[in-house]
Amino acid sequence: MDTVLTQTGNQGQASLKEEFGPIGRALGARYLDGVHFSPETEDELRSLHAKGFVVHVMRSTAWVNFLYLAWAMVRRALPPVRGVVNLRPWFTRPWRQTKHRGDYAQRFEYARQSGGSGLVFLRKTALLHPSGKETPEDPFPALVAMARQSERPVFLVPELFIWEKRTARLKPNWVDIVFGSPEAPGFLHSMLAFFRNYKRAQFRVGEPIDLRRFVELNPRDSDEVLARKVRSTLHVHLARETRAVFGPPVKPAARVIDETLRDRQLRKVLDEHAAATGRKQESVIREARRNLEAIAARPSPTTLAFISPVLEWVFNRIYDGIEVDEAGLHRALKAAGKAPLVLCPSHKSHVDYLVMSWILWNRGFAVPLVAAGANLSFWPLGTIFRRCGAFFLRRSFKDDKVYAASFKAYVRKLVHDGTHQEFFPEGGRSRTGKLLTPKLGMFTWQVESVLEGARNDLHFVPVAIDYEKVVESGSYSKELAGGEKKPEDLKALLSTPKVLAARYGRIHLGFDEPISLREFMLARGLNPDEPVTDEQKKGLVRALGNRVMYGISKVSTITPHALVSTALLSHRRRGLTQREMADRISILRRIALEDGSPVSVELRNAPSNPETMGPIQDAMRTFIADEMVRTQEARGEVIYQVEDSRRAEMSFYKNTLMNLMAARSLVANALLAAGGAPSPYDAVKARALFLSRLFKVEFIYRVGTTFDTIFAETVERLVRMGLVLQEGDSLRLAPEPHARPELEFLADLLRDYLEAYLLAALTLQDVANGVAEDRKAFIKLALETGRAEYHAGRITAAESLAKVTLENAVAYLQDQKYLAEKDKKLQLGPSAEKPEARKQLADDIREYLKR
Repeated sequence: MDTVLTQTGNQGQASLKEEFGPIGRALGARYLDGVHFSPETEDELRSLHAKGFVVHVMRSTAWVNFLYLAWAMVRRALPPVRGVVNLRPWFTRPWRQTKHRGDYAQRFEYARQSGGSGLVFLRKTALLHPSGKETPEDPFPALVAMARQSERPVFLVPELFIWEKRTARLKPNWVDIVFGSPEAPGFLHSMLAFFRNYKRAQFRVGEPIDLRRFVELNPRDSDEVLARKVRSTLHVHLARETRAVFGPPVKPAARVIDETLRDRQLRKVLDEHAAATGRKQESVIREARRNLEAIAARPSPTTLAFISPVLEWVFNRIYDGIEVDEAGLHRALKAAGKAPLVLCPSHKSHVDYLVMSWILWNRGFAVPLVAAGANLSFWPLGTIFRRCGAFFLRRSFKDDKVYAASFKAYVRKLVHDGTHQEFFPEGGRSRTGKLLTPKLGMFTWQVESVLEGARNDLHFVPVAIDYEKVVESGSYSKELAGGEKKPEDLKALLSTPKVLAARYGRIHLGFDEPISLREFMLARGLNPDEPVTDEQKKGLVRALGNRVMYGISKVSTITPHALVSTALLSHRRRGLTQREMADRISILRRIALEDGSPVSVELRNAPSNPETMGPIQDAMRTFIADEMVRTQEARGEVIYQVEDSRRAEMSFYKNTLMNLMAARSLVANALLAAGGAPSPYDAVKARALFLSRLFKVEFIYRVGTTFDTIFAETVERLVRMGLVLQEGDSLRLAPEPHARPELEFLADLLRDYLEAYLLAALTLQDVANGVAEDRKAFIKLALETGRAEYHAGRITAAESLAKVTLENAVAYLQDQKYLAEKDKKLQLGPSAEKPEARKQLADDIREYLKR
């Protein structure tokens, strides 16, 4: 592969010398090489050229567009542009080799015979015409005739060369009238805009048209009719690509609010509320307007242009880099040409609000409007966020009908206008590092908007944002220990200098396949064009939320910090030797490789030994510097020990791996619960099923797959690892010396969760005694019980004393009828009324902790 790439690069360099003079090559290397031209786009064009004759099609005449395309084709050893339509003469060396006058058929035939490609501009720029003018030159009848006669296909490829940072205005201003709009920029406009934004410019390819196939599908049409249809189709494709990049034309926030207030469903709710409460209709409408003013984003390209370099400085200051899954991002943005995007990132830090928008802005794309909690709307941060595209929602508004209707109408308006959006499906930030179960509110409003006809389709894109270190890790550990969450305010903002003085490793962004809502509905047997029942809608929303979370888990990146923390915390002895550390990290990496999980770029071919130079050593040194880990040396061997008081903070990074490891850990626990002796296959499966149900809100399981299938596949993987033997209908521990310690390591990944759920089971007695009256009291008593059990040595993982995990345990106890809640008061459920039942639950959990 390297040889092929090298040959291509050498061919490109040689061709540049033939096509461009020394000044042209210098300017091209300076200004054109940095344009984002994705490998996927290059592969697509190369494939089309191999199959037939390619004609590049761009919307409006611009010298910059021609010069870049001429450079890019030669630079990548693709067929150069040799036939052009609708471009005025330009005296450069490459232009002299390109036919731009005479009969259209002759131009394209010349291009084809010389092994080149064609280029057509659909419109030309003109003074006082902001959107350009249709050109009298029409090459499409000649192209249709060529397609009829040619043995090889003719491909029309709609393309965008984007060097603007804003879309066209709904109403052009005087600058657009004189100098041209972004859709049809004049010469001065295009040159100034390009040199201002060339570092963020990008080249995009739309859906190609096979002209020969197009002719075959319309056998009765003449060449002239086919030419008009083709031209119209190309305009549609280019409009889609433009909207994919820039989103819809920008509207002032006041206009968006006015149009939202005219929403029929909103007006119906407001009228009903006014009638029910006896208020005047005008009063209710004013309340809705106030709500929308508090909700609505006010995106400003000027603010974004100012904030972008500030963020770049901050990110360079505190992070070692941002690794982006470019192929996944390209795939997502390609889908934006078919339907608006709804980006759904994981949420572990306040930095999440910034990083996605910054990445898109610097690649030349429209910044999505981001749903943010109203707690972030405080001055001055709220004003900045709002101008960067944030719209705000309250955490809860069930009892406020006017606010609920206003917010839903605003979301419906965004969907109707085709605005790209972003929201965090987990609702709030994960304090534990693992993915949370999805909050379905935003999913519901997006789905309802489509079902109500606001849009034909939406594409939901699961996005994993992973950190080697999170800025808030210290505050998270305090909250997990039972401390109250501090509200965001100006005082917290003023602590930023402390953050800027530290380093936090790398950020990793991964993108899963876009999920078309329409296709998702069809796969579930629902017709998007027909009404659905409330139950069908609830099932659809729940399934969509779970699918998005599973998509995030698939593309979550494994970092060095996650590997080190997992190896250290899944260990019950006082310390772990250097060799044991390296062996455990190697096991985790082998599992990641087998499952095809994304791994940090710096880990590729890096050693697993924490004492050998590389990312693992860097991660270990970070933990040591942060006083989470201390080292001892005895008999020439380094031993690592985790500080008990910092285990909860360190567990954040271990938990980022748990969705990958959960299935193997469940089966390992189920097998070792029998002491490793031969055990019936069904018995092991039953124990694993108990654990799976116990932790059903803790981990993200593969969607669309039964437990039996996942269990069988996991057993097979453990067999391949040499840890388990399957003999007929029984499973047993493999006889090799490495099998038991490695299986125990996998099992101990769940120890802190098992101990947390055991604490919840023990606290049922406090409910029976009338001491734990509500959730808050239950969690407080469970934490107190945990401290007593930990100091007495009956549990070993300090990180099991985690408020969030105990809250999930309460949800499990309610689901299984061990607990019931009435008027926010807890009481024993039917399953826990007898003391023997409460004891049995605790004993069932202890079975997995006896090792």
